[in-house]
Amino acid sequence: MSVLLIDAGNSRVKWQLRQAGIIEAQGGVAHTDLAQMSDAEAGRIFPAHCDRVVVASVRDNDSLHQSLNAHYGARLRWLAQPVSDHPAFIHCYAEPGRLGVDRWLAMLGARCHYSAPLIVADAGTALTVDLMSADNHHEGGFIVPGLQLAQQALFNSTQRVRPYNDERASQQLLPGQDTVGCVSSGVYRQQAALVRSVQQDYPQHVLVVTGGDGLWLATQLGCEYRPDLVFDGMDSLCAGSFLP
Repeated sequence: MSVLLIDAGNSRVKWQLRQAGIIEAQGGVAHTDLAQMSDAEAGRIFPAHCDRVVVASVRDNDSLHQSLNAHYGARLRWLAQPVSDHPAFIHCYAEPGRLGVDRWLAMLGARCHYSAPLIVADAGTALTVDLMSADNHHEGGFIVPGLQLAQQALFNSTQRVRPYNDERASQQLLPGQDTVGCVSSGVYRQQAALVRSVQQDYPQHVLVVTGGDGLWLATQLGCEYRPDLVFDGMDSLCAGSFLP
């Protein structure tokens, strides 16, 4: 059975077409670009031929929902929140529906690869760091602004911290020597320090990193980078028939 997996995040809509867990095609588009397209144009972004379509969305995305529903009809399954009674995931939230569906799917995806207790760091628009026990209890997590969002917050909310055009951002953790360098180095160091501190508090947990900004973080921390954890989580739902 072929399944089209669509991850509608905060900044981009990404997709993979999988057959028996094998990626056959993939792509992505920014929300801003998608919003300027007609329904017909948007529909051509995604493969037409598939047996099932699963969308995980952290936003309302009414227009995307309507467009996909017009193209795929009964084949479409829309996930806006976690499944509350999944047999391989025990929620710590009193209201499981309030847990971001992307965080939940990333943890399910990580469990496909590791049996140990886990730290799952998803470096995207936000940096989320979640802990999961070996027996699949969500132990809680942390959410902070991601790399770009943290820098934008400083530039947009402070008068003297300005992005001068003749200065360049850096991915180094050394002190910056101009304003843009100080901001970028500070934000990168802050992200790495948060994840490293969680590692120190939970040394028995295996760290795995995902997300669009995750490669830098994984390289810095010397751990594995798995960019497709959300897709792996969605695929596991299809394989186990756990979808509502």
